[in-house]
Amino acid sequence: MNKKPNGEVFEGRSSEMKESPWLASEDLLDVGDVKVKVVRCHRYKDVEFDKGRKEPTVYTLEFEKKQKQLVLNNTNRKTMVAKFGTDVREWAGKTVTLYVDNKVRFAGRTVCGIRIK
Repeated sequence: MNKKPNGEVFEGRSSEMKESPWLASEDLLDVGDVKVKVVRCHRYKDVEFDKGRKEPTVYTLEFEKKQKQLVLNNTNRKTMVAKFGTDVREWAGKTVTLYVDNKVRFAGRTVCGIRIK
């Protein structure tokens, strides 16, 4: 007889089902705008994302009291530069608002993505 595996009721957000150090739009869906304080910028080398996609260099923002970091795409990087300048050390301590934009272009298609304002 096949024994049923032990389990428990899960009532969290679906984003908790996916273990990732990176902040995703799914983490913010149904939450609305989220104000966060920048701690610092990080650079990672040879990063592998979902489905085997690899990037030689990835820059991220770390936020105060948040576990996940936001990978900086070109649009969000340009927003940070326009708001706070080109010296990323100056971004520390600044507050930004994250929101989900459902019209982000990625890999030739339209997807939900996180934007900074």
